[in-house]
Amino acid sequence: MLSAIKEIGEIAKTKPKTTITNQNSKILSILINTKQKRYEGIDIEDFDSTKQEFYLFSDRASKGNAPYPFCPLNFKYYERTFNKVLVWLTNSEKYIYKDNADDALKSLVYNATHILKSQRNEILKDLSGKINEIPRKTTLYLTAKIDGHFLGEYDFFKSFPQLVKTEKRKRSSNISTCSICGNHNKEVSGKSDVFKFYTIDKPGFIAGGFKELTAWKNFPVCNDCYLALQNGRKYLEDNLRFSFYGFNYLLIPKLLITDKSKLSELLDILSTTKKEISLKHRTIRKITSDEEDILDLFSNQNDLLTVNFLFLQNIQSAERIVLAIDDVFPSRIKKIFEAKEEIDSLFQNYQENGFTFATIRNFFSRSDENKKSTDLDKYFLEIVHAIFKGEEINFPFLAKFIMPVLRKELLKEDNHLFFRVRDALMLMSFLEKIGIIKFREVSIMEINAFDSIFNRYGNSFASPIKRGVFLIGVLTQLLLNKQSSERNTKPPFIKKLKGLKMDERDIKGLLPQIINKMEEYDALDTGKQRIAKEASKYLLEAGENWKLSIDEINYYFACGMCLANEIANIVYNNPIIKEA
Repeated sequence: MLSAIKEIGEIAKTKPKTTITNQNSKILSILINTKQKRYEGIDIEDFDSTKQEFYLFSDRASKGNAPYPFCPLNFKYYERTFNKVLVWLTNSEKYIYKDNADDALKSLVYNATHILKSQRNEILKDLSGKINEIPRKTTLYLTAKIDGHFLGEYDFFKSFPQLVKTEKRKRSSNISTCSICGNHNKEVSGKSDVFKFYTIDKPGFIAGGFKELTAWKNFPVCNDCYLALQNGRKYLEDNLRFSFYGFNYLLIPKLLITDKSKLSELLDILSTTKKEISLKHRTIRKITSDEEDILDLFSNQNDLLTVNFLFLQNIQSAERIVLAIDDVFPSRIKKIFEAKEEIDSLFQNYQENGFTFATIRNFFSRSDENKKSTDLDKYFLEIVHAIFKGEEINFPFLAKFIMPVLRKELLKEDNHLFFRVRDALMLMSFLEKIGIIKFREVSIMEINAFDSIFNRYGNSFASPIKRGVFLIGVLTQLLLNKQSSERNTKPPFIKKLKGLKMDERDIKGLLPQIINKMEEYDALDTGKQRIAKEASKYLLEAGENWKLSIDEINYYFACGMCLANEIANIVYNNPIIKEA
């Protein structure tokens, strides 16, 4: 994955930098005259996107309190912005003596920082006055000009950030083999802040006797690869970073052939498409909730490339990889989108965006809805990994997380059980379509009138047990609907369902109770008798000692409850039953 990022960085370095255009932006420059050693006021000019290189513009300057030479200026907290510029220049003064600069440059930097410090109060007063003269809707930036020039017009200031990083890397360097390019006899360093996967100031992260001087052995990277990784990371952050249900990931394409022109062309297509989508100029199929999702583009590529997904989580000053999905082929992504289209067609008009990973997230977010944090992230990401890599998932595992959600919905006054069961059915159908779930005990059974319903959902209902439990769920919903209409209150029979924690014995005992209640309401018509007869037949075929967990049994029961309308359409030939 790192070699792919390096290749992207090498290409990104040759691409023209994206310019920021803002018709209503002003730059306030603190004018410093180092020759006469004095501060000369605040200059105001329009933002010119062609001068970004001179500004040392960075879109990261607006984040946090890190020092920057060119910062967005807040009307209210302008003193903080001034401090960011001052600290940046002060830091540069510390490093100029390590850069073997000539005396004239050293004097220029020293005088500039001295003037900013000594004239601080006057500068802030003038800055406040200038800000009050400018309309509030104007975007403002603050920087400094030294002897009439922007900081980026001086080579030292332009290279200062790299000087700092090089200095830090030299503290942990040696002559060895680079772990990225594989070249021998190169100066390598273990100090790399491109990805902060580890730190070298704590025991357990350092090879060679826990000594910082030998930390380069952990992750030896030469300077050329380090710079390429930096460029690659920045390009990915700017163009191929996406949100994903509480996470963020970097989408990293990798060519399986050596052709930089093809990779450059692909990167252009990806970044351009993302911008077009974000500006609402282009629509594209989506499997996530990110409005800029461009995964569909890869489904049309051939298998001469792969896609890598890198999910990162920031923890204080370090980063942690929460999920890395390596080498996903376009053919796999195509299969995922083809399955999505089939599921969307099966569940027509059920959800606005059809099946997405949000359908899965509904069941793998919080183990308790009162919890503040999403404590099921681990399992959610495991399923995401399995989907992209084609790894098998077993149904009992899924049922363990689906059923708590369905049980909570059942107990709510205004529940959404119907919709959550639909989500579960969509998920099962999707996983079967992409070939990563197999259902136990697939049996060959006699053809009956309900096969059109059962066959619609693949092999998930291909056993007598599941069909029998399903049809009892259908009869239960018919009874609940009857009780609701007669009593105008919550149907009392719902207590018999034990909060959807019924076992084999409970299910078998439920059928005669339903029939008795139906007879009491004078509602056991030929249609319901037909459903009851089929349910009894399947239960007899199922025999004793079902090899299904309580979660699995109640899942199929809940499916029957929520698809009762479809069964009613068959036995009555018209939709007489409302969705629960």
